[in-house]
Amino acid sequence: MGRVIVLGSLNVDVVVSVDRHPKVGETIRATSITTMPGGKGANQAVAAAAAGAQTHMIGAVGTDPHGDRYLSHLAASGVQTSAVRRAQEPTGSATITVDSAGRNSIIIDPGANGSVGQPELDALGELLAPGDVLTTMLEIPEGIVAAAFELAAARGATSVLNPSPWSPGAADLAGAADLVVVNTLEANELGRSDDAVVMTFGEQGALWAGVHASAPRVETVDTTGAGDTFTGTLCARLALGEQRDAALQAAVLAGAAAVTRIGAQRWAV
Repeated sequence: MGRVIVLGSLNVDVVVSVDRHPKVGETIRATSITTMPGGKGANQAVAAAAAGAQTHMIGAVGTDPHGDRYLSHLAASGVQTSAVRRAQEPTGSATITVDSAGRNSIIIDPGANGSVGQPELDALGELLAPGDVLTTMLEIPEGIVAAAFELAAARGATSVLNPSPWSPGAADLAGAADLVVVNTLEANELGRSDDAVVMTFGEQGALWAGVHASAPRVETVDTTGAGDTFTGTLCARLALGEQRDAALQAAVLAGAAAVTRIGAQRWAV
């Protein structure tokens, strides 16, 4: 039975709820503003821990109060944080606007996430073991992602990529991963539909190697982090030794539950 190791981003999200998204140049009123933990890496780590896997987070936060709170939050959520470095840069942040239909738009300030580099690769090299599942994304430098996949292959671990946000180098990185998790927009960019590609379709579930998992009907409040919850849960169930169909269905159910609440996570402390 393996562990989930997440190499990725940690952000503090400012979620702005609005009736509708503003037009260019337009000013509208927010219905609420909430600050909560986010970042694709930490979202996946918390989801993996919630799904029952031993989970390690590798990344960077600032020495600011946001970084202090985030480390306490991860620990309280069951995520191992010894490999999260305190950087000179401020903790990463994201401003997320969510309309009344649950649709979102996101602006990211990388902050400490942009400093992820050799110290994190060193930590990864010390942690990785056969049977582990490494998951990462493109909110950290792409060269580090590529090097991480080489380490995973050398150590007998399974590598998973969520190529988001999409970039010109994403397809090459996806080719180096054992498994790629994409939504419909990313799938179109990727141009692949082989057995190493897991495709998510929102309310229509997910598809992997001919296996389809249906999503339950839920009231969508906010889609922020649903894909991360899906990915983290999938990685956890695979690390725990579940078969493909069971792992996929568990991930779809977790993703569906995520859209019924505001934000990707809730502060545990």
